[in-house]
Amino acid sequence: MDEKKAPKVLICDDVLENRKLLASTLQRYADFDLTIISDGTTLLSKVEEIKPDIILLDIMMPDIDGYEVARQLKSNPATASIPIIFITALDQIESKMKAFDTGGVDYISKPFSPKEIVIRIKNHLRLSEMMSGLEAEVRERTRELESLNYALVLALENANYYSDIETGAHIHRVNYYSQLLAQSLGLSDKEVQLIARYAPIHDIGKVGIPPNILKKKEKLTPEEFDKIKEHSYIGYKIIDLPGIPSIAKNIVYYHHERWDGSGYPIGLKGESIPIEARIMALADVYDALRTVRPYKSALPEEETVGIIQESSGTHFDPNVVDAFLKNRSKFDDVFKRLSQLDKFNKE
Repeated sequence: MDEKKAPKVLICDDVLENRKLLASTLQRYADFDLTIISDGTTLLSKVEEIKPDIILLDIMMPDIDGYEVARQLKSNPATASIPIIFITALDQIESKMKAFDTGGVDYISKPFSPKEIVIRIKNHLRLSEMMSGLEAEVRERTRELESLNYALVLALENANYYSDIETGAHIHRVNYYSQLLAQSLGLSDKEVQLIARYAPIHDIGKVGIPPNILKKKEKLTPEEFDKIKEHSYIGYKIIDLPGIPSIAKNIVYYHHERWDGSGYPIGLKGESIPIEARIMALADVYDALRTVRPYKSALPEEETVGIIQESSGTHFDPNVVDAFLKNRSKFDDVFKRLSQLDKFNKE
């Protein structure tokens, strides 16, 4: 079994005598792997290479003081988790408060007790190790939850497909449409990923709608249309589970809301409609217009684009329409390419 490596301790102090005293103290009472630096600029340039487990930092240094060093360390994701202990001759309460505000975990005034400083260093090393372990466990649990969520999405997609609510091609096309729109609107990578992931289950609530209504070729009666509209709420209740992100719930529940407030199920208006639902609304309608449904024939691309343009500011968010128009040719490419999936499945 490999022996545990000595903790790496980085000492930064501009006074040679202070550096020597602190280093000799730590070597006398503990087994530490020491790195000694005389100024903040050098520390900041070498810290990622050294990868210390803890930093002992002086405050009063000529080039960059300890406060600024700490700020820069904490603003860098690669060094933000390294505990910083300030060791300084300053003993005013204001100095201590500023040290903690800039990210310090402890503050030791000179002169210090040798045994005390070693104990405090070891305590913070143990705390840091425990925090790293907890963070790793949280990351693992998060990965597990994301895997479960993804499995749920796939299961719900299959429920759509095998219930013949939506074709497999439609499910895949709205995935790409929503991704194109979210990226064009400048949403974060995480938001784009989640919107694209959950777009295919936007109509999952239709599993709760009677098939004779869902597949009716004739015009729906007002009562039948009211029943159809219930699918938004049914879908929301299906996925309203702990761990399912709000983006998914918003897509399912609000994708039939309209920019002018005339949609359902609540009648939200404008930016009160979540952006992911506004994106889904256009992606879904585009695909519906271009495909054959029991109650309608397919429209050509040019006519579909004209309807969407005319609906800007009424049915659709004008910004989402602008994003669509910028990606019009990509939408058409996705539609043509993935429509082959329907033809393949029917053969």
